[in-house]
Amino acid sequence: MASDLTITSIKIPVWLWANVILDLRRRGGGVRESGAFLLGREDRNPARVSSYICYDDVDPAAYQQGAIAFHANGCAALWQHCRNKQLQLLIDVHTHPGTDVRQSRIDERHPMLPVVGHTAMVVPNFGRTAWWSLATVGVYEYLGGFRWRTYAAAAPGRRVRLSIW
Repeated sequence: MASDLTITSIKIPVWLWANVILDLRRRGGGVRESGAFLLGREDRNPARVSSYICYDDVDPAAYQQGAIAFHANGCAALWQHCRNKQLQLLIDVHTHPGTDVRQSRIDERHPMLPVVGHTAMVVPNFGRTAWWSLATVGVYEYLGGFRWRTYAAAAPGRRVRLSIW
């Protein structure tokens, strides 16, 4: 699903981000983690997210064990969805229970897409956070070999930014 274009930044329309946050909040119910894949076209830089699909939409059993467990049938359904819509997976995003948005050891060792350059985001408080800002969200780029680059919220070269459209 990855192209030869190196993505240096990704834009998410604020209205779409608001929908993602509200969906994650609702699906987690304030008691469990939830997640979504942010999809778009990576054939330009910055890449732009145009839609999303929640983990449990493509893997109905993703949340049934208390923690997120994404299964092979979910991966197959996700890739089929991307092919049908001519989209690429740009970001995976999931929630954590508290305010700590650092990647857990499980997050670090099990990237949703173990491809160099893939972006992962962690949202605090089971999604109970501002939908108009990324200031409290962890943003990470996969470097391969279970290594990640962290993008600070205040960094001028932040990998992910909200946009008006």
